Amino acid sequence: MRKVSVIVPVYNVEKYIGKCIESILAQTLEDIEIICIDDGSTDRSGSILDTYASKDARVRVAHRTNAGYGAAMNAGIAMAEGEFIGIVESDDRIADDMYETLYNMAQLHQLDMVKSDAYYWWETADYLSNKHVNALASYYNKVLQDVDRNIFFTFFMNIWTGIYRRSFLQQKNIKFHETQGASYQDNGFWLLTCMYAERAMWIDRAFYYYRQDNPEASVKSTEKMMAMTKEYEYVEMLLKQRGEEKFLPYCYIYRLIRARGTFYRIADEYKRMFCNQLVSDYQKYKAYIKENQTTDSWFREVVKNPDEICSRVITGKNVIKQRLDNCESIIIYGAGKKGDLVFRSLYNEGYYHKIACFAVSKEPSENVLAGKQVLKIDDAVKKYSGALIIVAVIRDSGMYLQMTQKLSGLGIDEYLAGSDIEEIFYIL
Repeated sequence: MRKVSVIVPVYNVEKYIGKCIESILAQTLEDIEIICIDDGSTDRSGSILDTYASKDARVRVAHRTNAGYGAAMNAGIAMAEGEFIGIVESDDRIADDMYETLYNMAQLHQLDMVKSDAYYWWETADYLSNKHVNALASYYNKVLQDVDRNIFFTFFMNIWTGIYRRSFLQQKNIKFHETQGASYQDNGFWLLTCMYAERAMWIDRAFYYYRQDNPEASVKSTEKMMAMTKEYEYVEMLLKQRGEEKFLPYCYIYRLIRARGTFYRIADEYKRMFCNQLVSDYQKYKAYIKENQTTDSWFREVVKNPDEICSRVITGKNVIKQRLDNCESIIIYGAGKKGDLVFRSLYNEGYYHKIACFAVSKEPSENVLAGKQVLKIDDAVKKYSGALIIVAVIRDSGMYLQMTQKLSGLGIDEYLAGSDIEEIFYIL
């Protein structure tokens, strides 16, 4: 029995699949198998996989008629013979010691699953952003059990930064929802593993490189209006069938949270129609988010006047896009987490080439970030006169007030709030 079976679902990623497979083959834990499910690729992905399989017996390839991400993942898990299951998306890559570290920790503590941090990765910008949750520092590197279950859901939501004991998945009958396409079937798997794991751990290291510069990534689709809703309906049905009603609150909370994200992400022509689903969901599940004031307040706005919120969001997006389209260059004022979020939003929307630099109020501690200069705001304004400035801190915070006052002192009264960019161009 292999120690880890790594499942790689593949569909039309000829540009990225080589780097992905090579990073898995380079693992310091050599006792692994790599199960590649070619889900009906129409490019060279299948032949590239076959070449790797011919050179290394650890690589197994299954070519299938396209049936969707969930079906491909279930097929890979069914083929797996390893003690643990790992998952790597076909346009991502992993650090050499990822599986050795995770496997040793899982064995030492007899874990059902062990996960880690991840990097957001822009290969084109030579930039990494560590997705680390500082607020959870006291929970990293510890065995978490049922009493800690709420904490499970607070870590970065993903299925691919860890490994899962295969017997655990079998005993709890955890599988992927099989729907056509790559439509958020990872949500159900994430929920179920967090609901059922009896012993789990999150390691405070990042091993996984989550690519952000693949324009064809399914997460960037703006058309799949009901895919997320159907995924949570599936989980709800499953829990009721199993008599596991105790887990339903997790399903309902994340159904509403993810529905809000769906509203911002889908194409504008679908927003008003989707509001009908939002109203229905809120009427059923609002009790579960009563402590989440931001989300609850937003849903109440939708229920009271869906036309107004759709108009406001669409108009706001158009105004911001017009300003971004018409400007010659952009200065991101703020190089912390909010600056990173603004950068991600602008990159995803195709404005990376317009970013002139990042700017900070004091002398910068680093010279380059995401392939762009980091300058003191005074110098940035002089060098890029006329640039559109985005204030990348929490809107209306004390820091925001200080930064806007600084801009006013430099004779600048026109700028955008980074919080508006984050919301209008919603990203995961």
